[in-house]
Amino acid sequence: QRIAAAIALVKAKRTSLLLLFGGQPAQTSQLSEADRMRDAALKAGVPESALILTEPVADLPEAAKQTQRLLKSEPRLHAARSLAFVSSAWHLLRVSIVFKKHVPRQISLYCHPTPDGITARNWMLEPRGKAAAENELRLIEKLAKNGYSIR
Repeated sequence: QRIAAAIALVKAKRTSLLLLFGGQPAQTSQLSEADRMRDAALKAGVPESALILTEPVADLPEAAKQTQRLLKSEPRLHAARSLAFVSSAWHLLRVSIVFKKHVPRQISLYCHPTPDGITARNWMLEPRGKAAAENELRLIEKLAKNGYSIR
């Protein structure tokens, strides 16, 4: 759902570059999540030059730290003035809390929720959605205890 929404942003010319994050390869695949997203983007017609793959990350803070490093080292990101995060609506608050701490203040952060899956409109209608929301709240509380600001 994330990569489909990100591909739609590229096709609508709302962004020209995708920074793809993902964890380690799933047990059923040799490819990392970022590699699988790259393959989906290429299949959908997104040019390879519009994709930046990251190393597999263990957690969101590591993804934010990796982004901080890439903003300095990746020439295609040197002129970046904003980052748009594409993820599930229930996940975006935590994403913005973490990235706010690690990316330079002059970079504007925007959240773009995926239109499919568990959304702001339907999360409370099924047990899976409620469980995702409750887990996010626990993870946000953990961030607050570890020095992240929820403001």
